[in-house]
Amino acid sequence: MESELQQSGTKSRILRNIMPPYLVLRDFLDEATVAGLLDHALAHETEFAATRTGYGENGGVKPHIRVSVGTRDLGPFRPILKAKISALVPDWVEKLRVTPVESPKLETELVAHNDGAFYKRHIDTQTASDRNHLRVLSAVYYFHAEPKAFSGGPLRLHAIGSADAPFVDVQPERNSLLVFPSWAPHEVMPISCPSRRFIDSRFAINCWVLRTRAEGRINVARTKDSRTYA
Repeated sequence: MESELQQSGTKSRILRNIMPPYLVLRDFLDEATVAGLLDHALAHETEFAATRTGYGENGGVKPHIRVSVGTRDLGPFRPILKAKISALVPDWVEKLRVTPVESPKLETELVAHNDGAFYKRHIDTQTASDRNHLRVLSAVYYFHAEPKAFSGGPLRLHAIGSADAPFVDVQPERNSLLVFPSWAPHEVMPISCPSRRFIDSRFAINCWVLRTRAEGRINVARTKDSRTYA
């Protein structure tokens, strides 16, 4: 009986450790657009401010949770991203098994991570800036100057479950887009950038696909092999 209980407990722990599904799309944008994004970030360096967490009364700059600088201004590149992402949402919904979005809304944020930057473990559905909408899909587009002058900074996706649940680190590859359900616990691991120059930062565009709260609850996908590359 003791042996059976131990096996049952093991199975329960395995079932509780649910690894979120995710997609990695490489060569997401053409090189001219990638170069243009970097030029845009550098030209607007003075507009980058300390990033915030949460919204409303609970929102603010919290350096013990998140250290980076960002801006919501993507200039002419926002419509480019919006058009490309909007066209791919139906495919992502199917592959990541989230609730279909009838009229998706896109929220974006351009962020620079320099030496010592990080973002502690969090869930995007809990940090939406719009109380009338809920984040369904999270996407992170990565780009940086070449040659690369920083190290670290992978996005760590955590399995849902026990304290010792497994995780996977997705590296911030230049011109790649990482997509995952917004319910997935994740964090940005610390960045090392010895030069501390803005141009050498780990740049990322956070993109969130939103639906109205009336469209239904997020369907938490349970999958064993979560990695998909395109």
